[in-house]
Amino acid sequence: MEIFNLFFHTWYGGLALMVICSIVIAKACDVFEASTEYLGRNMNEGVKGATLNAIGSSMPEFLTTVFFLGFALSQDLGRDFAASIGGDTGSAIFNSVIIPMLVIWVVLASGIAGVSVSKKVILRDGLFLICAEVLLLVLLSSNYITYWHGLIFTGFYAIYLGYTLLSMKKNEPSEDEEEEEEPEAWFEKFLFKSESGRTGRSWLLLIVSTMIIALSCAGLVEGCKGISTSFGINPLFVALILVAAASSVPDTIISIRDARKGNHDDALSNVLGSNIFDITISMGLPLAIFLFVTNQKIDFSQAGPTLIDIRIMLLLVTMVTIAIFYFSKKMTARSVIVLGVLYGIFILYGIGAAEYHAGGDSILAQSAGSFIDYLRQPGGIGEMLQKTANAITSGW
Repeated sequence: MEIFNLFFHTWYGGLALMVICSIVIAKACDVFEASTEYLGRNMNEGVKGATLNAIGSSMPEFLTTVFFLGFALSQDLGRDFAASIGGDTGSAIFNSVIIPMLVIWVVLASGIAGVSVSKKVILRDGLFLICAEVLLLVLLSSNYITYWHGLIFTGFYAIYLGYTLLSMKKNEPSEDEEEEEEPEAWFEKFLFKSESGRTGRSWLLLIVSTMIIALSCAGLVEGCKGISTSFGINPLFVALILVAAASSVPDTIISIRDARKGNHDDALSNVLGSNIFDITISMGLPLAIFLFVTNQKIDFSQAGPTLIDIRIMLLLVTMVTIAIFYFSKKMTARSVIVLGVLYGIFILYGIGAAEYHAGGDSILAQSAGSFIDYLRQPGGIGEMLQKTANAITSGW
């Protein structure tokens, strides 16, 4: 009982639980990455990153939404669903900023002058991502959330996935690509122990690693709630920074490994594809299933306005990062500095917003509060979005 109270009722216990879970997720991702690497061996560069890698590495975000909904008390459903959106939003910002920073560092450290990425990949995934974020900004401003909201987001991802797969050309492996390195890790030895049955073993590793990630995500959710309870703040803001970073471990590992192999398109398309998955499937599919099965609506009139500034922040960060990716001939150390400053501003804003909602009056709280009050003023952006969303969703 003492151990239970330590992990679930103290901030340091909750933080320790989240750290442990993120380490487990990182180890499970090694297994996951090996299986997806084999299953996606014939996909074009840029397509594998946007599909197999993105879907699998976004499992933590998907599963944290599942557990936020599944563990929520009826009176806290709106608050906890908002926290899951905060985790998905924070993860998308982490992916857009921190992962490209690390990828650029890895490439520069290898002696290459900079990172160049296909403009086609940036344009395809970037435009879909911006559309997904606009959808998130508008639809989640309604007073009530129904399973139709989840279905719309899920349908959007189906359109993106279909378009991406149709753009794929058959990739015939060359003789060099068929050469295999000597397996070192236990799961690699298991996967490549014989020519026959590799596909089946890949799927087995994929399923087992996903189950381990699922258990770890349950720990992330409970750790998040423990920290928020201890500090008396909305779990949304804990999820926005800590859950987001922990759940982005798979994306980080896969993108860095792709960068080390010279697959820069895959490294970046994984980031953008993961963000699209986070915003649509990770949030939308669990929501649709949960509300359809339980036959209820989520009262979002109180929790929804708390998210308006976060969703606008996400859209702004995405537009800036995509502009950097698209218009830079090569991304260099200067790009790393710009992205680092951008993420620093986001972290400071998240801390300030948490303080503001908790009644704090620090400089950060006052700065964030000014932006929040501007958005929520009568006749302002928040009210406009709410009216638009209610008009669209009134029959749902």
